[in-house]
Amino acid sequence: MILPTFSAVRASKSQAICRFNRSLEVFVNFSVRLAAIALGFFASAFAAQAQSDSLPRHGVIGLRVAPSDLAKPEDPATNPATIQIVTPGSAGEAAGFQPGDVLLSLDDAPVSTAIDFAHKVSRHLAGETIKIRIRRGAEELTKTAVLKPRPLETTPLADVVYTSVSVDGVRRRLIVTKPQSPGRHPAVLLIGGLGCYSLDGMLTDPTGYGPILSALAQNNYVTMRVEKTGEGDSEGVPCTDPKATVDLEVRGLVAGLRALKSYDFVDPARVFVFAHSLGPLIGSLVIPQESVRGFIAAETIGRTWFEYTIENVRRQMALLGQKPDEVDAVVRDNAQCAFHFFIEHESAAAVSKRSTECVDMIRSYAGLSDAYLHEIGDVSLGLQWKSVDIPVLVLYGTSDPATSADEGRYLTALINRHHPGRATYVELPRMGHDFALYDSQLEFLRRAADKKPHPYDDEVLTAILKWLSDQLQS
Repeated sequence: MILPTFSAVRASKSQAICRFNRSLEVFVNFSVRLAAIALGFFASAFAAQAQSDSLPRHGVIGLRVAPSDLAKPEDPATNPATIQIVTPGSAGEAAGFQPGDVLLSLDDAPVSTAIDFAHKVSRHLAGETIKIRIRRGAEELTKTAVLKPRPLETTPLADVVYTSVSVDGVRRRLIVTKPQSPGRHPAVLLIGGLGCYSLDGMLTDPTGYGPILSALAQNNYVTMRVEKTGEGDSEGVPCTDPKATVDLEVRGLVAGLRALKSYDFVDPARVFVFAHSLGPLIGSLVIPQESVRGFIAAETIGRTWFEYTIENVRRQMALLGQKPDEVDAVVRDNAQCAFHFFIEHESAAAVSKRSTECVDMIRSYAGLSDAYLHEIGDVSLGLQWKSVDIPVLVLYGTSDPATSADEGRYLTALINRHHPGRATYVELPRMGHDFALYDSQLEFLRRAADKKPHPYDDEVLTAILKWLSDQLQS
């Protein structure tokens, strides 16, 4: 999700909590960019050369959608989802959409956010027709669009194979890059962060996971991405459904790992996991079920989600200039909400009735189900890493305010206490949560309002490739 701009350093307690909890949404990954991908904005970046199985391809409309004002919290009444760019040759252009059109509904269901719109579009297959109501100036219009197939990724660095794996009789999309040289190759499974979004279309993206996937492909690693239930081409319940639990996500990743090891172009003894943000928590549940050669944990936490949530409130409020007494009040209120939700396992509806602060905390988790979030809150990294003895690289960028160096060092120490010498901590100066470079954590928090370009931190690619090479030679 977007991190908002905090234009007023001194805010009321309720404003501070609301703003902080929206800043938690950075853990939901790079969602505005992901929404653009889901809507087919980057369609022109791909040629139609890739191998695909019989799993039906989902449709794209070719619109970039975001809040009217990126510097403010998204709200359908005051800061609604608005079309920013219409891709030439897209279904959206053919339907007559224009930049500035405000989205009101899709197939008569209200559109609440840009991500909500992306999810609604992405569940349709290519060739299906959707009806969208918009506001253009003072006029309300209804447009119909026939969705085009989501473009297949291609790259000169590797072959891209679209395949699938069955989980409980439901097919889950796998996206694999295969080196063009013969033989068996080392492989990396990528696990993304918290939230509901497709991993399809990332390979040629110059931000986020794109450069990591490209660097691995260029160095003759096989890579795999496993789509979550109901995301991309995956069948199954929507990612936000109460049945979309952590356990279901883990079973999909375990099935993907097993498929990866079975390919005749993969060396099953040299398979690694790269996990980002919340991904290492999910990964810690995967690897006891399916062994790997090593694990990279990037920009993540070392303690429980409950503890992390409270500490993150304190850290970010201090960064934003709140007075110490105001920070204490914000932390106290947020801790009460988090306790009832993550420790007592009360429902989101029940917790939201406690206060407006609790409403904002729940809203920050972007519609994920109670069951999923309660399972996240129950993960004990100390317990998970006790039984897994593999090399681990922990990466932290010093301009990332979504987590901390202390969390990274704690995770490293935790693993080494169970398995001495197995975990290595690497700190990357100026890197933010999205792998781009920022002068400070505060600059990262304010990036939506600043609208400045931030170069990708190539040092993270160097660190990843060096560590992998060291493991392969050991």
